[in-house]
Amino acid sequence: MDVIISLINITVLFILLRLILWKHVIRFLTGREDRIRSEMDAAEKRRLEADALHSEYDKKLGDLKEQGRDLIRKSQMKANEESDRILKEARDKTDEMVSDAESRIAEEKKQALEDAQLEVAQLATDMAARILDREVSSLDSASAVDEFFKE
Repeated sequence: MDVIISLINITVLFILLRLILWKHVIRFLTGREDRIRSEMDAAEKRRLEADALHSEYDKKLGDLKEQGRDLIRKSQMKANEESDRILKEARDKTDEMVSDAESRIAEEKKQALEDAQLEVAQLATDMAARILDREVSSLDSASAVDEFFKE
């Protein structure tokens, strides 16, 4: 008998609780399920956005690396061109200096030869004058020198 009363009590309690609390519990659980679902959807949306940003970042990083390589390559080419230009200018200037030096040397050599010829002519004239014991005129001296150097 106690068992039957207990079963009846449990059944009545179940029916009363179902009528009174069941709607509230279902509403609470449904609301909770909706909140969890919306939070999961928002988290998924944020993950997708993060993945998109990550791939965009990777793409931009790759582009920047390529631009950096291009910039380095161009800088190296420009430096090589500048180096070649400087070397060419240095060679040209050196060649010009050598050419100037050679022309100055040739001119000085020519001048030295002319000075030596004049000195030799003067000495020859002085010797001839002593030998002849007379003074040789400049005209005689010049013609004798020209004749000597022609031979």
